[in-house]
Amino acid sequence: MDKGTKLQKNRIFIVLVLIVGVLAAWNLRLFWIQVAASRSWTERKIDLVENSVIQRAQGLMLDSGRGDFIDRNGVPLTGTLQKVLIVFPIHEEQSADPAAAMNRVASIVNAPLSAWQSFVRQLKGPAVWSVSGRPVPLTDTQAAKIEALGLKSIRAMPFKQRYAERQPASQVLGFIGQNPERITRQFTDQFHKGELQLTSKIGNSGLEKTFEPWLQGIGPSYVSVFTDGLKRPLPGLDTRQIAPGNPYYPLKVVTTLDSGIQRQIEQTLERLRVTEGAVVVLDIRNGDTIAMASRPAFQPEHVDLAQGSWSNKALKAVAPGSIFKTVTAAAALEEKAVKADETFDCEGALGKYGFTCWKKDGHGKLTLEEGFAQSCNIVFAKAAQRLGGDKLEAYARKLGLEVPVGWSGDVPHRKGFRQWDAEEGGQIYADASDKPDEGALVQTAIGQRDVLMTPLQAANLIVTLYNQGKVASPRIVREIRFQNDRLYQSFPPHELEQAAEPLKPATAKRLLGWMSETVERGTGRALQSAKWSLAGKSGTAQVRLKNGRSGENHWFIGYGPTERPRYAVAVLVQNVPEGGSHKAIPLFKEVMDMLAGGSQREARS
Repeated sequence: MDKGTKLQKNRIFIVLVLIVGVLAAWNLRLFWIQVAASRSWTERKIDLVENSVIQRAQGLMLDSGRGDFIDRNGVPLTGTLQKVLIVFPIHEEQSADPAAAMNRVASIVNAPLSAWQSFVRQLKGPAVWSVSGRPVPLTDTQAAKIEALGLKSIRAMPFKQRYAERQPASQVLGFIGQNPERITRQFTDQFHKGELQLTSKIGNSGLEKTFEPWLQGIGPSYVSVFTDGLKRPLPGLDTRQIAPGNPYYPLKVVTTLDSGIQRQIEQTLERLRVTEGAVVVLDIRNGDTIAMASRPAFQPEHVDLAQGSWSNKALKAVAPGSIFKTVTAAAALEEKAVKADETFDCEGALGKYGFTCWKKDGHGKLTLEEGFAQSCNIVFAKAAQRLGGDKLEAYARKLGLEVPVGWSGDVPHRKGFRQWDAEEGGQIYADASDKPDEGALVQTAIGQRDVLMTPLQAANLIVTLYNQGKVASPRIVREIRFQNDRLYQSFPPHELEQAAEPLKPATAKRLLGWMSETVERGTGRALQSAKWSLAGKSGTAQVRLKNGRSGENHWFIGYGPTERPRYAVAVLVQNVPEGGSHKAIPLFKEVMDMLAGGSQREARS
C-alpha cells in the first residue's frame, strides 16, 4: 500500500469518527432535552412535557362522538347541535385594529365588554364563549355577522351540547364521568386496544351506564388552527375540522319516552313544589315507559354524589302503605277467604296488636269492596288473618312485586342484559321477620312493616291488572339505530317470567272496578273533577324522617280514562311531615289532566 492511499484512508477514518461523534452528541442532546431535562429545559426552566400537552390541546372538541338518546317520536333527548362562538388565541395580521374587531364581536353576541375582554385575555387555547359554564348559542343572524368579519381567531361553528340546562328525564338518562376502576374492570379489551383511556368519560348511572357499550362511538370531532411560533396562522392551513368519516356512527338509542309529556310532568312537580318523590307513566297496553320523573331535581353536568339527587327515585323501593291493599284484596278473592257479601265491623282498632284504622272512630260495617274504596285498615287486617303471610307474599310475586320488573333479556354478546340501572326489587318480609306472627301479618297487609315497593312496580301493578294478570316487563329503550336510521338492535316487549300461575282475569277485572269505586265513593273522590274519568287506589305509609320525627309517604296509583284506558300512573310524594293533606292525589289529578289535554290535542290534529 503506497503512502498516498494510506493517508487517504486515515482521512476517511477521521471523518467517520467525527460523524459518529456528532451523531452521538446529537443523540445525547436529544436524550437530555426529551428525558433528563424535559421538566426544566434551559435557564428559563421551560417544562417541555407541559408545553407538548398544551400544543396537543390546541384543537377543540366539537363533538365527543358519543351516541345520543332520542324519544319515541325522534326528538333528541341529548346531543343538541347548536352554533357557538369559538375563539382561537392567535394574532390577526389582516386586521388594522384587532382590539376594535374583537369588540365588534362582543357587540354582535351581546356580551358584556369587560367579561368578553377578560375571556379573550386569559385564553391559552381554543375555547367556546360561555356564560356560567354553558356555551352561549348563536342565532343564524349572529353567526352570519361573525363569519362576515373574516377573522381567523373567531369562528361560528356547530357544537354538540350533551345535556340541556334543564335536562328532561335526567335521572333516567344518568350522567357520564371518569371512572378508571370500571374502565379497567368492565372494558378491559377497549382499554388495552387504546380505544379507552383511564381519563375517558363513560356512563356512571342511568341509561348512560347500562347502554355504555353502544354509546362509545368511534371517535370525537375536533376543530384546530395551525400557527407558527408567534401564534400567526400558517398560510394554506386555515381552521380545519377533523371528524370520523363513518356514516353509521354514532348510534342512536331510541327510548320509549315522550319528551313533551316528560317536560310537562317535571314542570308540574316544580309547580306543586314536590321536593322528593317520583311520577311514572306507563302505556297500559304493554308497560312501555312514557314518562318517568324523579325529585329532587338533578343536572347531569353538576353531579354531587353525596347529595344523591342523581338517584332515580322511581326505581327505589320505599314503604307503599295502602296501595299494597290491592295485593291483599287479590289474594282474598283468589283464595275465596272472603265472601262477596260478607261484612266486617271496623270500630277503629283491632285490640291486642295496637293496630288502628286511619279513621279513629271506625267505618262501621263494610264489605271487602267497600273497605278497599275507603282504605279501611281493619277490614284488610282481618282478611289477612285468614290468608297468612306466605299467601300474601305469593300473591305479591304473582303481581310483579319483590323482583325487578324492568326489561331484561339476552341480546347479541350480552346475556341477561338489563335496561334499567340499579332497579330495586323491593320486599314483602325482611329476612328476620316472623311470617306466622299476626302482629307482623296485619301490618304487612296494609303495606307497612317490612313492605317495600318501587313506583315503577306500582305503576306496573295497574298494567298487570289491565292485562288480565299478565305481568309486563316495562321497557325504557325500544331499539338502537345506526346514524342513517337503519335498525341495529331491537328490544321487543315481553312479559316477566314467572314460576307461579298468573292472577285470574276475572279477579284482575274486579279489582279495576273497585278502583273506580275508590274515586266515585272512596278516598279518591277529589278526582271526580278531573278531565278524564279516573280510577285508582290511594296510600299513606308511616315513615321516619331524617330529623327523627314521624313522616309519611303519600301514594296514588291508577289509570285513565276508565272508558278506554290508555295510561297507568303511579305518583309518590315522599317524606311529608305527618298530619298534612294527602299530596299525591292532587299530583295524580294534574298528571292525568295533562295527559287528557295532550290526547285532545292529538285528536284535533
